[in-house]
Amino acid sequence: MPIRMTGLNSGLNTESIVAALMSAQRTKQTKVENKKTKLEWKKDLWSSLNTKIYDFYTKSLSKMRLKSNYMTKAASSSNTTKVVAKASTKAATGTYTVKVNKLASTQYVSSGKLNKVKVDDGNGNLVDADATSKTKLTDLKDKNGNPTFTNGTQIKIENGANGKEVYLDVNGDTTIQDFLDKCTSAGISATFDEKQQRLFISSEKSGEGNAFKITASELDSTQQTVTNALKDNIGYNNLSSSDKAAVDTILASIREGNTISSDDQTKLEELAAANAENEASRKASAFVYKDAEQKATTQYTNDLTGWTQIDTTLTDKEVDFLNHRGYNLSNASTTAEIEAAKKEYIANQAKADFAEDPGSVYKNKIDSLIQSGITGQGTDYDFSSAANRPNESKTAVGNAITNYANAFSSGAPAANGSSLAALGLTNFDGTTEIKENDAANNGTGMVVIAAKDTEVEYNGATLTSNTTNISVSGLELEILGTTEGETVNITVTNDVSGIYDTIKDFLSEYNALLKEMNSYYNADSAKGYDVLSDDEKEAMKDSEVEKWEDKIKDSLLRRDSTLNSIISSFRNKMMGTFTASNGRTYSLSSIGISTSGDYAEGGLLHIRGDEDDAEYADEKNVLKQLLEEDPDAVTDVFTHLTENLYTDLQKKMSRTPLSSALTFYNDKEMNSQLSDYKTRIAKLESKFNDMEDRYYKQFTAMEKAMANMQSQQNSLASYLGG
Repeated sequence: MPIRMTGLNSGLNTESIVAALMSAQRTKQTKVENKKTKLEWKKDLWSSLNTKIYDFYTKSLSKMRLKSNYMTKAASSSNTTKVVAKASTKAATGTYTVKVNKLASTQYVSSGKLNKVKVDDGNGNLVDADATSKTKLTDLKDKNGNPTFTNGTQIKIENGANGKEVYLDVNGDTTIQDFLDKCTSAGISATFDEKQQRLFISSEKSGEGNAFKITASELDSTQQTVTNALKDNIGYNNLSSSDKAAVDTILASIREGNTISSDDQTKLEELAAANAENEASRKASAFVYKDAEQKATTQYTNDLTGWTQIDTTLTDKEVDFLNHRGYNLSNASTTAEIEAAKKEYIANQAKADFAEDPGSVYKNKIDSLIQSGITGQGTDYDFSSAANRPNESKTAVGNAITNYANAFSSGAPAANGSSLAALGLTNFDGTTEIKENDAANNGTGMVVIAAKDTEVEYNGATLTSNTTNISVSGLELEILGTTEGETVNITVTNDVSGIYDTIKDFLSEYNALLKEMNSYYNADSAKGYDVLSDDEKEAMKDSEVEKWEDKIKDSLLRRDSTLNSIISSFRNKMMGTFTASNGRTYSLSSIGISTSGDYAEGGLLHIRGDEDDAEYADEKNVLKQLLEEDPDAVTDVFTHLTENLYTDLQKKMSRTPLSSALTFYNDKEMNSQLSDYKTRIAKLESKFNDMEDRYYKQFTAMEKAMANMQSQQNSLASYLGG
């Protein structure tokens, strides 16, 4: 906006004059802006009301027009400490007998207490200690102090819940934790309590079908060899837990005599190829590392040669040199100690040099060897070139799979339950109970709580379930305990109170919505109230502004034709009549529901005789009586009347040129009007800005004219000697 210098010659307050001239003009713009604001408020009001009507339409109203919602049933049990029953709409009324013979249970296994294991006390002495999850299975002893696990022991874990079979091949490095991990991979919960020195194993679900079993057997020498060869080929010990689980599944399938699938074959080939690459990298690094060791050895010799001391014997000189480097050797140290310190010194020097790798010398050598391969250096270093490794690893794993399958084709390894004795276990299945002192636990102290199914006699028929819930003929039975021969009666009746509450809740929601619509339609006029300007708001308290605007908003739907149409639908459809197949005509009043005598209520519905209705609580409750005596009549009346209202509302919210689909008011028309108001306001704003500029230009011209006249007068006065 340009800087305006006004009134300098005329002495007039041009700003005030222009503002007064424009004030009358801008009244037109203010009226349009007020109309826009009221329309926005009205749209917001309708949007909120539309949401409530639509929710009522899709939920409560839609539900009440379906007969299935009036067919609720109630079930009662003669002994709720044993059986609790719930009835669905499909349950037939009547009385049913139930006897509970068995209750579903989850399988639990507790091992016997593990014996002490021998550990190094740090001074080279073996002492007795408790086992930990890191204890190796081959270090465990049975109650007689004998080891039971060998490098040929195979533990098989079978889980009936998911059909998984997992094998653990024991070797000198297998620990208690490895056993626990295998149980977990099979879908079984397993923990080792180091304080109690016992294993606790359990199924995740109850029922005989979810039982698990653990058995041990001994592999023969051939089976051990092929198993180790195949696992070495794919680098089993270095695999991720998920890859190990996948391999276990594949090997289990082969052991069961199944032909390996092409996908499983590819999986093992990929693992073998990856292992070959890892081995090549490891061996190349080890081979190149010899250079660093040789360099460190040479440096050691050179440093020792240049070392000066009083004693001249090599041993004393070497001791003094190593002492100086922090190895703390005395002159009396043995040759073995000196040699060990020397090797450690050289190793540390080699590691430091290898880690720093100036100029990436070692890395370049390693990369070159990985590509070219090494031969003639022995098994510790030899590996093929990058070009040959893929085919060689594929062939090797293929041969290993064939050998593995052949080794187990003659039959499963011989079962040997005593192999598990050092873990406080013996071979067991999931359906046999074993107590602590039973002979079946082979003296290990193992306890097995077997998995069981629930078994009930329902009207004489035997039913089973792997849980404590049984569904039958529309009944849901929750079994809490065995009945010990007692018969529990389950009685199914029509749920009168449930249907009554459903109807009551519906009417409550219907009334609340109708009451709100009535309040908007019958609102007091807001004549004399207009949208406040910013200046007017500043002169009032916030509470006064809010009260003023609420007065306007509450009146925006007063006598609204669209709202009146919806209200009429609510009243007319719900107060309509229905002719049944018996020829009788029914209405809500026929079943004890009517409007109040107070016309001002606007058609709200009351259940006569309902205890919560203060106006009609003392009357006879016809609705409850009919629900007990003739529930079909109540159902027919409500489903037909609510269906009529549902259909009518569906029509009212269909898409039109003035309204969108699923909308009860003219939202499109309002949006168009708002757009027009915005356009008009923009045009008026532009027009009035131009008008204001014109007024200022006119006053500026007047000031210039007066300035010229003043100048001429001054000149004339000077000529006349003024």
